[in-house]
Amino acid sequence: MKTKLTAQETPLHKVFSDDYLFTVPSVQRPYSWTTDEAGELLDDLLDFINHCSITENNVSNVDEPYFLGSIVLVKKDGPKSEVLDGQQRLTTLTILFSVLRDILSDEYANDIEQMVVQKGSKILGTQDTYRLHLRKRDDEFLKKYIQEKGMTHKVTKDTPFKTDSQKAIRDNAMYFTERLNELDEDTVKTLPSVLATLCYIVVVSTPNFDSAFRIFTVLNDRGLDLLPSDIFKARVIGAIPESEQDNYTNKWEDVEETLGRDRFNKLFDHIRMIIQKRKSSANYKDEYDEIFSNITGKPFIDDILIPYSEIYLRLIDYRSFYSQQPKILKVLSLLNRIDNNDWIPVAMYYIQKYNEKLEDFLDVLEQFAGIGMVLRKNFNWRMSKYSQILRQMEKGIDVFSEESLLKVSDDDKRTVLEKLNGDVYTELKDTVRRYVLLRLDSLLTNGQPFYDHSVITVEHVLPQTPKEDSDWLANFSDPSQYVHKLGNLVLLTRAKNAQARNYDFIKKKTSYFQPKNGVTTFALTTQVIQENEWTPKVLEGRQKKLISLLRNAWDLNINSHSTSKNEDENKKNESNNAHLYKKYFINAARGASAIGTPVPSGFKVLKGSLFADQVSDSYQQRYVDLRNELIAKGLLVSKEGEELYLVEDYTFSSPSTAAALVMGRSANGLTEWKTVTGDPLKDNRHNRSIE
Repeated sequence: MKTKLTAQETPLHKVFSDDYLFTVPSVQRPYSWTTDEAGELLDDLLDFINHCSITENNVSNVDEPYFLGSIVLVKKDGPKSEVLDGQQRLTTLTILFSVLRDILSDEYANDIEQMVVQKGSKILGTQDTYRLHLRKRDDEFLKKYIQEKGMTHKVTKDTPFKTDSQKAIRDNAMYFTERLNELDEDTVKTLPSVLATLCYIVVVSTPNFDSAFRIFTVLNDRGLDLLPSDIFKARVIGAIPESEQDNYTNKWEDVEETLGRDRFNKLFDHIRMIIQKRKSSANYKDEYDEIFSNITGKPFIDDILIPYSEIYLRLIDYRSFYSQQPKILKVLSLLNRIDNNDWIPVAMYYIQKYNEKLEDFLDVLEQFAGIGMVLRKNFNWRMSKYSQILRQMEKGIDVFSEESLLKVSDDDKRTVLEKLNGDVYTELKDTVRRYVLLRLDSLLTNGQPFYDHSVITVEHVLPQTPKEDSDWLANFSDPSQYVHKLGNLVLLTRAKNAQARNYDFIKKKTSYFQPKNGVTTFALTTQVIQENEWTPKVLEGRQKKLISLLRNAWDLNINSHSTSKNEDENKKNESNNAHLYKKYFINAARGASAIGTPVPSGFKVLKGSLFADQVSDSYQQRYVDLRNELIAKGLLVSKEGEELYLVEDYTFSSPSTAAALVMGRSANGLTEWKTVTGDPLKDNRHNRSIE
């Protein structure tokens, strides 16, 4: 007999009705939508209301529905429904309904409450039941802080949480509360009716789990949100006898909780690389089918997931595990500053298979990864090389032998030496030149340096623009020959000071390079402070010593007589193409007033733009970090103690990141950035691919 399958468009007032009682099974991934996804949902709804000119009085006359996607359920005859796909939407909508209920007056709140709670009956002897139940670890948190009437008002940044999922629920509740309080009262009153009657979800249901999973897989193969670890979990747990599934689900989730959601998914990228030893393809399903044909179920969790998660944690939380092994601690602190993490699967596999001469192995790996970064080796090159290295190790080839592909070629050594002898400051990316200087500092430090400062900047000794009457020009007839060389650079743990940059040497080293307590963080900078003068001879001598240190540490023992310079083609192309795009504006709360334009590499905010002086409680940590970085670098400067203004053009990775930094809250850049005539960025077809 064929499995009965139904699929129908359903308005939200029927989705959140007595027809359904949703539960999220334990094998499902946790709730993970951030304020970015929640904000996009709310922005789209508000845009829909604005586009259709919907008001509380005319909502029943609007014919155009709003489609919210699909959900996949395992559902038999009664209302009980297991959510196989759609947890993110259902949870976010529950949070939004709960916040609307708590913001609006009782005449609205009582109706909205019915979307959150199925009321019990004294006659039938039934209790009130919440319409959505999450996994056991997070369900009580959702109930206590969201579904219970009046509780969303009490959610703050100090509300305690135990999992990433609970943090996401908390942050989205704060975000919705803040955004709705910014809207006019009529719009807020219109929103519940729009949600209940005009918003539709396609509900796909089948009474059979296997059938539902096939639907789930097909939908996600066609582009819906799915992470590799989620596919793994459903497949791996499903291959375990039902009597042991709870035990192994707990093992899985213990690892997930220990690492956190983001690092857990990165772990699976590394495990995939270790198992398949090749660059990932676009078709996850085929890759995982191949992996599961060899290992799944209990052996995967016991022999792959748990051991590799412990090794991965040691590599990234190295201070906790190697505090008594200073040499390993030092090299791991450097490896974790490489601008990619493609080296991690190789390290994980080596430790799992050999776990001997670890210090020597990490030294060789750092040489390979550090040199690759200086040479700007791209992702495809790295994947090809690391895959071949993994295959060599599987065959038992000694990683320290001349046959090992971890050995750097002579041509690459020559090119690295050319770059190190060139204008390092202008020819290497900021992350790369900082890494080179930190590598040198580690070689000059006897003990264990700690490079975990929130701000590490690269500064010139001989300034880039010395004043005409300064001692600098008396000592350097042509500063351009020296200014960007490795020997002229130091590291500081403070934001750059435009005025102090041009001090004469004696004043600069005492008032700018040397902190008040007289102890510098970096041996590299201490060397300069100990000099009595800064002349071409001193600088050239320092240059030779530093190159010699790197030559020995990275085994670059090849003489090089040629020099080469590389132009940054990305910046050049960005400059050449910027005139093709319109200018867009933001004028918002907290003093935000900015001008920007799309560019091929992201979204450029123009010099003089004003950024919000404060940020919302629900502001994401990555935006906080980027905002602090811009302030530390002197790119965002306080204007009379209030708004922050941008001192030079800055390109963000996307319009939404740019909008979030300008406005001080999560934002959808495609709707927030508007032309002078009020047209949003999303209406410019050319720009759809940049978000």
